[in-house]
Amino acid sequence: MSVRPIDLTDFAALNLLRYPSKHAKDLRAWDASDEYLAEFIIANTPVLLINDAFGALHCAAGTQVFHINDSWCSRHAIEINSQQCFTPYSGQALAYGLVKLPKSLSLFQTQLQQVAKHLSKPLILYFSGMQKHVSKGHLDIIKSCCDDVEYLPTQRKARMYTARLRPGHTATTPYLQAVAELGLTLHNAPGVFAEQKTDIGSRFFIEHFDRLPGADSMADVGCGNGLLSLAYHQLHPKTDLHLFDESLAAVESAQLSFAANFPDACCQIQHSDGLSGAAAEGQTFDLILINPPFHQQNTVTTDIALSMFAQAKLCMSANSELWIVANRHLNYQAELKKSFRYIELIAQSAKFVIIKTKR
Repeated sequence: MSVRPIDLTDFAALNLLRYPSKHAKDLRAWDASDEYLAEFIIANTPVLLINDAFGALHCAAGTQVFHINDSWCSRHAIEINSQQCFTPYSGQALAYGLVKLPKSLSLFQTQLQQVAKHLSKPLILYFSGMQKHVSKGHLDIIKSCCDDVEYLPTQRKARMYTARLRPGHTATTPYLQAVAELGLTLHNAPGVFAEQKTDIGSRFFIEHFDRLPGADSMADVGCGNGLLSLAYHQLHPKTDLHLFDESLAAVESAQLSFAANFPDACCQIQHSDGLSGAAAEGQTFDLILINPPFHQQNTVTTDIALSMFAQAKLCMSANSELWIVANRHLNYQAELKKSFRYIELIAQSAKFVIIKTKR
């Protein structure tokens, strides 16, 4: 099989978009590691893409593309940019695979295990990431799962490894995390945010939960492992809970955590771009909680948070309340004042603020 050379200007010509894109006009939807991986694309052969961020690799590979991807936003961007359906990998025959190295080492290991369990013979993989984001931990995982590991020359600060993934049947189990002050045990799937320590922003928020109103319905946007909803359920067990996260690991973690702590809770957990689906259906909530991220993969950005706030407004009635905990240096109050009629600073610490808004 011959490697198909790709002109590095191809990605620019494709007019690829990030998602969400409203506030990301100055950010590219690919980087040098995408371009490096694209050099190893083999024409007209089935390929596995792991962690394709916005579809650059899918567009370069063409057809017969299968994916492993934790992010709903990445999946949606892939479909927008390629104009093709996102097809999850579930054991289809493959010629090779291209892997964007993720931030989470546990997620990376789990993804390789997901592929290995379907293999009857070794599969050649190419791994790449920007040098500043690639650690010895990534290489250790590659060596633990693969044979014939080879380091290729760095190009424009993009690392590259190639190796043959061995067939195997090991699986990573959720990390059990006790939250003693609440009497909870979180079940954290590999790759979920704050996988092995309780998020300090969530802890600060929960300290002020006695000020939250009771509600018939509550939405937890960017729910992570479900900690905020679990804590709210302890205070308001009759509230209908609706949890949303764009990370599949988060959805799995929240499902496991509720099953372990409150199996009878009235709770719906969805893998989605925040409240986009609920807003499209005209759904409203009495209370919305958001602990917004300010990273997308390795990029620092407020795009997702601003998108969450806009979606929340669409899902609020005149009496609904939106409560936000956020890093205080991001100054979300200034942005919120443009869209919401009422804003109140509820509490603040050296690192965080809690903001209450009404439509």
